[in-house]
Amino acid sequence: MKVSFYATLRPVVGAKHVELALPEGATVADLLDALLEGYPDLRPHLFGKDGRLSRHVHVFVNGRGAVYLPKRLDTALAPRDVVDIFPAVAGG
Repeated sequence: MKVSFYATLRPVVGAKHVELALPEGATVADLLDALLEGYPDLRPHLFGKDGRLSRHVHVFVNGRGAVYLPKRLDTALAPRDVVDIFPAVAGG
């Protein structure tokens, strides 16, 4: 599965994209756990002190925000899904 990172997350991971092999039936939450195993420095960038995904982080699966998926972070992923992870970006 291809996962792309944007803005301030790229230097933390050290790449624009990573490929992950997840077991069949893995969810968005499982993907995030796998990312933290490989890139533990992502934790403060993705999760709040309460352990929940930060509201300032946007996870998209095939272009659709995870918060709008049928089961949100518990939505199962397919091997060919594309995941994009964005930190909040402000500008003016």
